[in-house]
Amino acid sequence: MTRLSPSSALRGLALVGLAGATSFALGCGEAPHTGVDESSDLDTSGGQTMAPRVVEMPVGLGGTQWRWTGASCTEGPLDLAARGFSANLRVEQDGESLLLTYDQVYANEGCVVTVLQTVSPPPAPGELRMEEVARVAVPSTPECFGQPEPPRPGEVRRNGRNLEVLVQRSRWCNGFEVTMTYEPSLPTLLTNEDIARRYVAHYTRGDARRVTELFSTAGTLLETITTTATGDPYRHEGRDAVYTYYNETFAGAPWRAMRITGFEAGATPQQTVMRWEYMDPRLQQPLAGRSIFTVAAGEIFEAQLLLDTQPLIVGASAPATP
Repeated sequence: MTRLSPSSALRGLALVGLAGATSFALGCGEAPHTGVDESSDLDTSGGQTMAPRVVEMPVGLGGTQWRWTGASCTEGPLDLAARGFSANLRVEQDGESLLLTYDQVYANEGCVVTVLQTVSPPPAPGELRMEEVARVAVPSTPECFGQPEPPRPGEVRRNGRNLEVLVQRSRWCNGFEVTMTYEPSLPTLLTNEDIARRYVAHYTRGDARRVTELFSTAGTLLETITTTATGDPYRHEGRDAVYTYYNETFAGAPWRAMRITGFEAGATPQQTVMRWEYMDPRLQQPLAGRSIFTVAAGEIFEAQLLLDTQPLIVGASAPATP
């Protein structure tokens, strides 16, 4: 096979995303909730420190799905429904931690955001660590992307049949603790655009396993970054081959960023075209391209990667060619 030169500078073009902060960051132009700032709520005027709450990692949540029902701050309700807000939450076990994936919709702003948040046990008895690790917004405007929030202590707990996710000193509540409440929902298949946003988010993290898990067992990746001896796009067939491609891709760039510039209908109802712009430290300027996802039963049956512009490598005087 023949690869673009230098090949290592181009293996990171499969699909990538912008890293974010936490799932309770302000989104789509959200104005801070008014109230007293609790950003120093662990300190007292006498120099003493209040003891943190001691909570346990929740068990039995892996593989569950939830639907948002309401939100509140320490001092009262947080009205998000007035903005057309809705959200679905999927919980996956991630070693000793949990991975929470939120699909948040702001209907009044025409904004959809997918957020990945890890929930990790503390190194010593205390509260859990809540950290957003990726965020993908459509459209990719600053208002839709929102204002990220640093990692915070918090808690994930059951309250009867509901699930509550708490984050301390949240910007949602102007420094107060926020509580997001969810009710159980029936398992549903991911839509084409849900899959596309997750694809971007997991690529941001460099998580080859979770990117590959979006594909069916017999899924394929057809990409033009690598070419065959006859100059045709290279086909990676099956999860093992797809995993190898992404694992090598992630080793080729210290960071990567992509913004989704739009979705289009594909040639069939099962296809979705995602347009994107991509950048990493090896490129002189952003690269534009398209990814065509063919989805069956909530999994990628085939993903096609097409470039709309030629990559210009740092130090090169002209776009790289095969």
